[in-house]
This record gives sequence, C-alpha cells and structure tokens, in this order.
Amino acid sequence: MNNKPKSFWQRYAWAGVVVLCLATYAVLQSPWLMDTLKGWGYEPAEKVVAIESDLQLTAAGRRIFAATRPTVEGSREFNEHCDSHDAEISLLGCYIDGRIYIYEIELAQLASANKVTAAHELLHAVWERMGESERRQVSGWLDQVYNERREWFEGELEVYDAEDRREEIYARAGTKLADLPDELENHYAKYFQNRAAIVQFYQDYEAPFLALQLEMEELFDQIQAVSEEVELGRETYLRDLEKLDAKIDQFNACAETAGCFVSQAEFTRQRQALLAEREHLEAVRAELNEKIAQNNQRIQDYRERQLQLGELNNAMNSNIELVETI
Repeated sequence: MNNKPKSFWQRYAWAGVVVLCLATYAVLQSPWLMDTLKGWGYEPAEKVVAIESDLQLTAAGRRIFAATRPTVEGSREFNEHCDSHDAEISLLGCYIDGRIYIYEIELAQLASANKVTAAHELLHAVWERMGESERRQVSGWLDQVYNERREWFEGELEVYDAEDRREEIYARAGTKLADLPDELENHYAKYFQNRAAIVQFYQDYEAPFLALQLEMEELFDQIQAVSEEVELGRETYLRDLEKLDAKIDQFNACAETAGCFVSQAEFTRQRQALLAEREHLEAVRAELNEKIAQNNQRIQDYRERQLQLGELNNAMNSNIELVETI
C-alpha cells in the first residue's frame, strides 16, 4: 500500500480552484465588465453620437452611456418605452430596464434639452451602479445641497419617496446646478469632463421660458397698474361730467328765463367757462381712451406671450401631438 504523502499543491488544489472560481465570478460580475459587454456592438444613431460628443464624457461615462444603448425617439415610441401617457406631465427621458430613452425635442431653441436629458438619465444609470459605501457618501453631499437649495428642488420632488428623491436630486444637481461642493464636483468629474457645459445647455433651453415669464410678469404688473389708474380716472371723469351736465342744464334754464343773466357779458362769461370745462373733460376722455388702447395692446401682447409659452411647453410634452389638417 502506497502511503506516500500528498504534495502541497495536491493537498490545496481544491482551495485554488475555489479562489479561481470566486475571482472569475467577481470579474464577470464587475460593473466594468458588465457595462463593456452590454455596450459591445452598440452602434448609436447619428443624433445620439452628436449628443454624446457634446456631453464630453470621460471613459467611464462613455462606457456606461454605451451600456445603456441610448435612443432618441418620437412621441409614440418614447411614450411606450417610458410609459408616458399623461398630458399633464412633461417627461423628457427615462432610464428603465438598463436603457436610456430620450424624447426628441425638435424646436430649435429648445434642442439643448435633449443633451441635458441624456446627461440626467446617465446619472440615474451611474447611481444604480454605485456601491453602498459610495452611495452613502454621495448622499451626505446631496443632503447638504438640498438643505441649502431646498426651494429650488421642492415641488416636482414631492412625488418621490425618500430614497428615490435623493437619486433625483443627484441627477438634477449634476446637470442643472452650477455651484456645488468640491466633493460633488470631483465625483461628477468621473463621468463628465466639463460639467459646466451641461449646466449651460440647461440654461440655454430654460432661457426662452424665463424670458417669456419675465415679460409676462412685467406686462401683468403694467396692465394691473394702468387698469387701476384708468378705473379711477373713469370714475372722476363720469363724476365731473355729471356735474358739468347739471351746470349746462342750469345755464340753459337761466338762458330761457328773462332777466336771469344780469348782462350779456355775464352770459358770455358763463358760456365760455362751460365750453372750456367741456373741452377739458373731452381731453380727459381722450387721454383715458388712449390709456385704454395702450393697455388693450398690452393685454394682447400678454396673450401672445401665453401662446408662445404654451408652444414651448407643448414642444416639451411627448403627449401633445399636432393635428394634421384635413
């Protein structure tokens, strides 16, 4: 019987196999490899290529972006992929089942929205890939930003629960806020070479909205102020006109009564005074009508701005479709 002792390698070969298997599994499950495999063979459409170029992604950003196989779509396909069927909500993109879908904004002055949406959804993909330790660290920085800019974030975030809200803050802060803590800037720099350019894209497509809203606010204030002024002027004019009519009636009655006027000169003086008062009131009436006409033009301008703002909002809503003429 051969009782020759086993060598070291013979005795521990099983352990090596286990270690090798675990190492192989770890590599196969690594986000880097998984993303590389997901993006393998992906050939983006021309519109996606242009967006990716403008985003100036890092190598890590490009790898994750390719893994999500982004597509820019019209309303019908986009609404199906993102389950967007509510005309009251303007959904510009979604990250679902590992894919990024972007609603194509065709209005030239809002074209930058496509780029911001792509960057926003990319950050959702990044968030999904974060380890627990990194996510906790980033969450601490995001809480700081949220507490300092609470008014900017509030409103649309009410529909999210606590964890989803933090993820949404992460995507919004990274694409829309210019001034962030250095730690967050360094974090986003792992995916964007020039995050400031993305913020500028956001400001570019927000500019037409802000300009129209500012013009509407100024017009509204002017309309209100002039309307109040006209109303007060109208009341004064009608009151003075009523007084003048009473004076004219009294003058005419006196003119028909023999001896009422002590002299022709007194008759002429009172008549000239009434004519001057009537001429003054006519000038007041003309001035009021001019103010009314100018205010009516402001109201028309305000309504035109409303229509323009509605067109911009509609262009950002995948559930608003133009109706073809018959």
